[in-house]
Amino acid sequence: MTPRTPSARSSHGGALLPAVLLLLLVASAALTTSGHLAQQSGQRINTRSMAALDQARDALIGYAFSYPELNHDGQGIGYLPCPDRTNSGSVSLGACNVRDHGAFGRFPHRTLGLPILRDSHGQCLWYAVAGSVKHNPKPLILNWDSPGQFRIVSPTGRAISGAEHDVIAVILAPGAARPGQSRPSASAQRCPGSTSASDDLPDFLDRHYASDISGNIDIVHGEPETNVNDIAVWITVDELFDALRRRSDFPGMIDGILDAAATALQSQLADTSPGSPGAVFLTTQAETLIGNRAQGRLPDSATLGIASAQRHDNGRDQVRFVACTDDSACLTATLTDSTVSAPISATETCRALVLFGGERLRGSAPQRRKTATERADPGQYLEGTNHASTTTGTGNYVGYRHYAIADPHQPASEDLIRCIP
Repeated sequence: MTPRTPSARSSHGGALLPAVLLLLLVASAALTTSGHLAQQSGQRINTRSMAALDQARDALIGYAFSYPELNHDGQGIGYLPCPDRTNSGSVSLGACNVRDHGAFGRFPHRTLGLPILRDSHGQCLWYAVAGSVKHNPKPLILNWDSPGQFRIVSPTGRAISGAEHDVIAVILAPGAARPGQSRPSASAQRCPGSTSASDDLPDFLDRHYASDISGNIDIVHGEPETNVNDIAVWITVDELFDALRRRSDFPGMIDGILDAAATALQSQLADTSPGSPGAVFLTTQAETLIGNRAQGRLPDSATLGIASAQRHDNGRDQVRFVACTDDSACLTATLTDSTVSAPISATETCRALVLFGGERLRGSAPQRRKTATERADPGQYLEGTNHASTTTGTGNYVGYRHYAIADPHQPASEDLIRCIP
C-alpha cells in the first residue's frame, strides 16, 4: 500500500473532497449575499485543485517508497522521478540535467500510473524535483540528511515552508491563465502546450522558473488578491523518510549498511603493523589522531571494497570509525540489542568501532548536517558519551547493536555501534 504522511499543508484527496463538499453544501443554506456565494465558489475550486495536488503528492511518495520494486532491482529507496519534459505524461529517457541539478517540468502522471491530473481550471500539474533525490542521474548520497533546493514563499516573499530551502519536491496547479500567458486548449489525451516543458513554463506558472535548477530557489504559492494563482503542495526530506521508515525491511537496510562497513573495516585493519595496509589505511583515512585512537568518517565503497556500493555510499556520511593504532583492544562499548528489546546491556572490548549516528535530532536543540563543516562535526551525529569520547579521544562508548523504530512518529536518532574485537 502506498504510505501516506500527514501534512499541515495538505490532506488526502480521497477523504478531503467529500468532507469539504458536504460542509460547503450545509453552509450554503445560510449564505444569501452574492459575496458569500462567490467565496463559496472559490472554496470549491480550491478543493478540486487540492484534491489533484494531494493525489500527485501521495503518488510521488509511493514511488520513492517502492523504487526497488519498480523495475529497479538492487537499488536503494527514496528516489523521485524526473519531470515530464516532452508532454508525453512520462519521464523521458536519459538524464534530466546533470547530477545534483534540480529539474522543472510537467507532472509525469503516466510514469506514476495515474490519469492526467488537472486542477479546477482544467490545467495539468507541474512538478519540480531536487537534484539530491532525482533518479537520473542519481545523487552520490541519498539519505535523511539530503538537502532540498526549494523554499515555498508567498507572493510577498514570506516563507511558508520554513526559513531554509529544505523542500525536495513541489507540485503546482497553475490555475487560470494570467494576462500575457498563451495556452492552447486542453485535450483528453495530452496536456495543453507544446512538447517542450522548458518553453511552456512561462505560459503556465506565474514566476519565471528555469527547467534546469543549479542552486536553491524560491517557489511562490499564490494567495487571493495577488498576481499569483499557482497553488503548491510540497515534500521535505523529513516527510519523505517518515514514510520510508514504514517499510518493514527498513531496519534491515540500516543494519546491512553497518554490517558491511564493519566487515570491510575489519578486513582493512587485519594488520596494523608499521607499513602495513592497515597502518596506511589509518594514516590516510583518519581525520583526527588522539593518543592511540584514530578517528574519522568511513570512505566510499570503492576504497573499502564493499560490493553493495549504492547502499553503503548512500549512508556512509552517517558512519564513523574509531580504531586503536597500536593493534590493542583499547576500546570498550556497552551495547544493548535495540531500542525495542529488553534493556539488557553487555560491555565488549574492541580494537575498532563502527559508529552510526542515526537520524538527526529535531526540536529545540536540533542537529544540523547541511554544510561541509556541519557534516564533519561528530556532534551533529553522536550524542552524550559517544560525542564526548570521540572529542576527547578517551572514555567508553554506549549504543545499540541494531536499528529499531521505537516510535514511528519520531526520528530514530540513537547511535548504533559495531565492535571489531
